[in-house]
Amino acid sequence: MRRTTDGPVNDPASLQDRLRLTLLPAGVTLAASALLWMAGFGQGQSTELPIAALVFLGALVADAAGRSLRRTGLPGVAWLLAGTMLAVLLAVTVVPTRDLWTLAGLLPTAMLLAALPRTLGIMLGAMSVYTVATVLANFTLDAFLPVGPWFLVNVGTLFFGITFTQRDRVHRYGRPVVYATIVTAALANVLAALALETPLRFVAVSFLAIVISEAADTEIYQRLLARRWWVRVASSNAVSAPIDTTLFTVLAFAGAPFATLTWMLQVITTDVLVKYGSGMLAALTLLRGRERLDPPQPPTPPTPRGPKPNRSATLPS
Repeated sequence: MRRTTDGPVNDPASLQDRLRLTLLPAGVTLAASALLWMAGFGQGQSTELPIAALVFLGALVADAAGRSLRRTGLPGVAWLLAGTMLAVLLAVTVVPTRDLWTLAGLLPTAMLLAALPRTLGIMLGAMSVYTVATVLANFTLDAFLPVGPWFLVNVGTLFFGITFTQRDRVHRYGRPVVYATIVTAALANVLAALALETPLRFVAVSFLAIVISEAADTEIYQRLLARRWWVRVASSNAVSAPIDTTLFTVLAFAGAPFATLTWMLQVITTDVLVKYGSGMLAALTLLRGRERLDPPQPPTPPTPRGPKPNRSATLPS
């Protein structure tokens, strides 16, 4: 709430930031249980998530917390601490205490992003979400949720849907930053594979799929800079989503006993729909604010109409 000469006035943005800082720590702690449940549909059964996966999950929401901290300043730290206490209470009474490792990824990353200069913090925040989402996607890439008799949803696809919007946030800083983000994410996945014990075949295939599909997306997006933002997102994602899904599914699972042609078609079809749909849903959600940041070019003023000049009058006699 901010105060004016006429009295206190509600500030919706500030209220939203306070709620976010209070609920994010508890929310990501609860999300750890959901991630464990989804990972249970994979090839290996586990009763708990690796600590590294929990830390990455916390870092996934650190950008949102960091942006709220930057807007609220020092009072926002108090709200974040209150949210942390709520998360601890949940861990003691509802979810496993081990899930508190999510706070090790959330709290320091959010504090760092909030302390950086605004432009740098926003850029690194988008880069961090993109990178962490790809790591979590690869961690759950062998888990498939059955949806009806035909569709199989790769759990990793749910995380990859996040990357589309985050990558497009990075585009505003130019092509070199986008490629730096792609390379960073690819290298981070190789390192994370050691901590999360991801099979090296999956990591190698993921590295290749990320580099090829994201490069294609970047080039298409950059060539459409004169168009509206949602047109750029829709066009680039329409190419990158099928490339990424097809490359990864075929190269990662070909030869496995369960990877029949029908199974691959199920996975590819569902994953492309989910990736593209989630990316467009996020784009439409952010459209209003993004268009304000990136307004269309003003139209060319029309040529004034009037009588044509008498050229003969200007000619020397």
